[in-house]
Amino acid sequence: MTRPNDIRTNSDKSSIYEDRGWKRSDPVPDHIYEIHRSLVEEEVITHPEIVNCSKQFISKIEKDLPNPDKPRRIKRCHYVNHCPICNNLLEQYVEMKMNPYRQGLLDNGGKNILMTFKLRHNQKSSLKHLQMVLKSSIKKLKDDNIWKRKLFPSKYRLYVKTEYEISWSEENGFHPHCHLQIGTTNPMPIDEMNSVIANAWKRVVTTVSPNKFFIPNLSNGVDVTDTPSGKHSKDKDPYGMDKLKRLHKKSHKEMKEKFKKINTKSTAPEKRIKGSFSLLQMQSDLKDIFIPVLKEIYRTTVKRFRRIFFNVNTHHTLISKISSK
Repeated sequence: MTRPNDIRTNSDKSSIYEDRGWKRSDPVPDHIYEIHRSLVEEEVITHPEIVNCSKQFISKIEKDLPNPDKPRRIKRCHYVNHCPICNNLLEQYVEMKMNPYRQGLLDNGGKNILMTFKLRHNQKSSLKHLQMVLKSSIKKLKDDNIWKRKLFPSKYRLYVKTEYEISWSEENGFHPHCHLQIGTTNPMPIDEMNSVIANAWKRVVTTVSPNKFFIPNLSNGVDVTDTPSGKHSKDKDPYGMDKLKRLHKKSHKEMKEKFKKINTKSTAPEKRIKGSFSLLQMQSDLKDIFIPVLKEIYRTTVKRFRRIFFNVNTHHTLISKISSK
């Protein structure tokens, strides 16, 4: 039975699509719709366009795309900063664009480097100010000679994926941070990269931040790892959400019950800081303590802060090899 205000048909959710190798009409996983619904019910999401995201069909401008036999498509709000549905679609799109370049790079001896940039913060730190300092510092870092000439000059840098995230803890407050995934052929060892970029990051934040407290120390400001898979967070699937995606074979009622029974204490990643929660974790388990936190995040988030960016260097020598495949 189709849910009220849910335009997706049973056939869209049915496992027959997976069994027969067909593409579902709607690529958004069911648990993302559950998150959206919960945020609306708790009045974390109040903007009318976001509230009504994916609840009606509109005529397609390009009739042949993506399904020629379907003249209409689901209407999205496109508020990727504040809508879990549209944010998920953006993440899927960026991953789809990035994967061929990442695999081509690895096949040719390159590395997918993950750098996570953080600021010092505490419970009293302003989320808006932290975001502004982080965003401005990342922009300045990418224009710094250490970045452009020593670590990732054009001859080494194939692509850069920029992803901003926000976590929160009751003890330390908001923690906005930035993940940069850099596809590179630079032979420099990871430890040396870490040392070089840590010094540059501290220097850049010092010039940007109006508050000396935000300036990170050399040991905790940046994490650098070689990440061939492209996965960067233990909490990307904090409660086994990937398992929820495979529940298409079960009824919606079973899926809803499974979603409600998620146990944050037993499934939280071991390496995550005690008492620290990612945005996905808070959205997935709307406890009373998280609701005002989420409202603050949605109310004050700097424009484009939670967006994901992917840029390719078309001048890299590997471009011709990857494009020809």
